[in-house]
Amino acid sequence: MSIGNRIKLLWRRFSPLEENLLAAVRKALPPAALPTFDAQVAAINHVQRLPHWTEIDFYHLQGGRSDWTGVPAFPNTGEFPLAEVKFVVKEKRFKATLSSIGGHIFDFRIQPSPSSIAFLGWDGEPFVRLLTDPLSAIASKHTVPVPEGWVNFVKSRDTLVTNGWTLFDANTGRFVSLESGEFVVLAEREGPEFILHRVEPAASSLFYLEAHDATPEPIKDIAHFFQNVRHSIGT
Repeated sequence: MSIGNRIKLLWRRFSPLEENLLAAVRKALPPAALPTFDAQVAAINHVQRLPHWTEIDFYHLQGGRSDWTGVPAFPNTGEFPLAEVKFVVKEKRFKATLSSIGGHIFDFRIQPSPSSIAFLGWDGEPFVRLLTDPLSAIASKHTVPVPEGWVNFVKSRDTLVTNGWTLFDANTGRFVSLESGEFVVLAEREGPEFILHRVEPAASSLFYLEAHDATPEPIKDIAHFFQNVRHSIGT
């Protein structure tokens, strides 16, 4: 992104990319959900863009903390993907998924990195589809795809928290977008360090991420990885 565009962001709440994505999602929502969606968008006063803009988080800050008190919420208070937007810029295809947590929109996960095209117009109309009904009175259950090998590995452990590592399953894992793809976090340790499963583009191996700004490295054998002294989770 150019220096000029970075300066522009100091004076505006949303980038053109975010404005276009939110407008596209709005078109896919049920009419009854629009007043709530519009109120939430209007209440956003802080946007956090992770490196490469593969994840963009929305907050309503009060007293320096995220607090949506007083802002209308969707009846569906679960954690779920709300809508997917596919768009093209300079003949390059992008996909963005907006999630909702606790009744409020939270983040866009975008692949590939859109930072270089955040201020550019789109090639034609986007394709957008609703993924979850935000008006459902039953909270949607959050699940993520987890490879069978990881499931078997977790079952072999006596506890899910050992030597600083926390291991997750389909119900507790979460999505994260990095420059190299979209991943599911399978384990985390303070540092922070992560074990990842890449879902797009799909990969057969798991990955180790040493820090937020590091590059994911393939893990050949998960059992051998955790047997290493540095990464041991104990017995």
